[in-house]
Amino acid sequence: MQLFDKLMLVADLDSIRIIDESAFSKQVKENKTTSLRYCQEKPYFLSIKIDYEEREAVVEFSGKVLLNDYPKLISKETIEQCFRSINALGFCEIDIEAMMGADVTKCDVTKDLPYGDVPRLTSYIKSHITNYNTYVCTRKRNNNLVLEKNVTTRKCKKRMTVYDKGEEMSRAENLDFIKQNNLEGAFDGICRFELNLNSKQQIRDSLGVTNTKLNTVLASTANPIYDFVEAAVKTQSEDDKLNDRKEYITMLVLKDCDYDLEKVEATLRSLYKRGTKFSEVMKPYRKAIDKLHFQNDADTLPKLLDMLR
Repeated sequence: MQLFDKLMLVADLDSIRIIDESAFSKQVKENKTTSLRYCQEKPYFLSIKIDYEEREAVVEFSGKVLLNDYPKLISKETIEQCFRSINALGFCEIDIEAMMGADVTKCDVTKDLPYGDVPRLTSYIKSHITNYNTYVCTRKRNNNLVLEKNVTTRKCKKRMTVYDKGEEMSRAENLDFIKQNNLEGAFDGICRFELNLNSKQQIRDSLGVTNTKLNTVLASTANPIYDFVEAAVKTQSEDDKLNDRKEYITMLVLKDCDYDLEKVEATLRSLYKRGTKFSEVMKPYRKAIDKLHFQNDADTLPKLLDMLR
């Protein structure tokens, strides 16, 4: 079942009835209201734009709209609950049946996994990227990992974040939400994978759908997070042997590059001819990093992919 932590929908204007216009900020042109805007950050993110000129409504909301059912995330089973929660605010009424035909223009595909040591996992992923030219991988100070496909076209750009969801929900800005919805401990030991799809083309390609209607997107059986991880991360082959001399030179290069494989690849690329197969060049450095830090983690990637299936 496809799960999401955020959706942006573009629907026909008639999909929403405005009950209290004073809740919105107005844009007026020539004494005529051209649009209404509403935005809140808490207890969940919600943005609504009523565009009278384009005759469309743009609605964006986060999974926290589910309140005490937030761990279930947004899916075909909870989508109506999301709309009912918005309707309960009292200033507008979403026509749920009509909104199911809305276009999804952005979404965050989400997967929560029970994982005890998220910092070690993000460190492992960063050290096992298939190609640092193809994927930009950044590990933040808080151990969150951001992995992006390095492409120039925005429509094709994908961004995945891997982080400790329990740690995030324990931050001060989330404590009220946790307490008010009786979610203490609900995210402890949870590693979240979140894939941002920011265009219709990305959504169609990643979810394997022919259109981006909400009911179609929710019914997708694709596994885009698994596909992204499988393409971006590789394990080290047991057959990649190094002799002592090569190991010594390899360790000198690693030390010079602060044991960062991304820096190693960037440094070495200037020393090789264009067209060199860098997966082969990088093998000894990956092997050395594994021996230094991940010698007991040979099955990390297979286990992770199995959990993401």
